[in-house]
Amino acid sequence: MRATEIEISLDEISRNARLIRQAIPGRVKMLGVVKADAYGHGDVQVARCLVEQGADMLATAIDEEALALRDAGIACPILVLGRTDFQNREACVERDISMAVFSPEELQSLDAIAQRMGKRALCHLKYDTGMTRIGVRGEAELWALLETWTKCKSVRMEGFFTHFCAADSDPDFTRQQNARFVRGVAMARQAGFSPIAHAAASSAMLREEYQHDMIRAGIALYGSCMPDLPVRNAQTLRTKPVRMVRVAPGDTVGYGRTYRFQRDSVVITLPIGYGDGYPRVLGNKADVLVRGMRAPVVGNVCMDMLTVDVTGIPGVTLQDEVVLLGRQGEQRITPDELARLAGTIPYEIMLGFSPRVRRIYRGG
Repeated sequence: MRATEIEISLDEISRNARLIRQAIPGRVKMLGVVKADAYGHGDVQVARCLVEQGADMLATAIDEEALALRDAGIACPILVLGRTDFQNREACVERDISMAVFSPEELQSLDAIAQRMGKRALCHLKYDTGMTRIGVRGEAELWALLETWTKCKSVRMEGFFTHFCAADSDPDFTRQQNARFVRGVAMARQAGFSPIAHAAASSAMLREEYQHDMIRAGIALYGSCMPDLPVRNAQTLRTKPVRMVRVAPGDTVGYGRTYRFQRDSVVITLPIGYGDGYPRVLGNKADVLVRGMRAPVVGNVCMDMLTVDVTGIPGVTLQDEVVLLGRQGEQRITPDELARLAGTIPYEIMLGFSPRVRRIYRGG
């Protein structure tokens, strides 16, 4: 088997889920977000793990993800956060998958489908309070949708939700969004509905005023972007060298000859590159871990390989495990570190590894 693999610790995800559950009031429900293959951690495996940890609901971004979870035997309530495609609405109604609704046309379509099936469709009204992405926008449009909903007897308003766009960077605007949301929820309840209200994702879920009836735990479950909660990363990306060579001062390495050695050096080649999801931009920037020590990536990252200078690490062999993400000994490389070096966010690092990187699951 190819040495390049990523290990997913379901024990760490379970631990993170417990920390989140302990950090929010008992009256507040917890939704676990498993969209995009659970941020690259495996949606079915993580979903089972979160159900065991007492998650009240799961969420995906698209209906295909939700239907796949049902196919895998996940019976927990599931919400599709984005728009549900027309051809999958009947299947979602049949399989008790909750759908986001934000237009009268979608609502009427779901009502007709549910009536024909003799069932009730489960829906969450999505209210756009400032993200300007999806959702009914403004109180006039909201009233119109609520009036339509009172006539759609086969659609249950299970929830009412919004999404904060800058909870970690703009507290004033977040407060404005929350105030709009609170007014919107009051309008829905005035119209006779009793939805679960939820607004806070990971970056806002520890703030009491934003918790409402339920919080949506996303990136926090996977160990990132939570300075006030000691969550831990669950991914370890590792491989083994395929070549080790000595080079002389003045020698260069990789496409474009972007790195020139200043001394006699020892270089190892690793069988991983941007074709595996390790960002090309990390060439000449990132470190890896070898024998519990940091070693720099030198030269441009290729599609299938990269090179590392291990001159300062004694005794390196082709049998040594090299960690590109995760912990080795006392050292650790996090998605946040790689994201900072790559000029992106840890979400993109976590879910960016391609299918040819073998997944191994531990614990859970």
